[in-house]
Amino acid sequence: MHYTALLAADAPAQLLPARSMMAFTLASHIILVPFGVALPLITLIMHGYGLRRGDAAALLLARRWSAVMAVQFAIGVVTGTVLSFELRRSSS
Repeated sequence: MHYTALLAADAPAQLLPARSMMAFTLASHIILVPFGVALPLITLIMHGYGLRRGDAAALLLARRWSAVMAVQFAIGVVTGTVLSFELRRSSS
């Protein structure tokens, strides 16, 4: 596929790297952020299950998922910040 097909007829070729970067950032944000939104609820349910049943494996799993939540939150913040700058720059 020719990358020139992605450009409009009047758009300069220098916009292709910026558009590619925005597409990558938006795709990663759209894919990863819903997991970051749903994971706290899943972790809470697993932690409650572990406390109710006295299941050490469920508590360990909830503890590991809480570390994953921190990474997911950081990724969501970074991609969201980059997207806000990219959208602001493209709209001006």
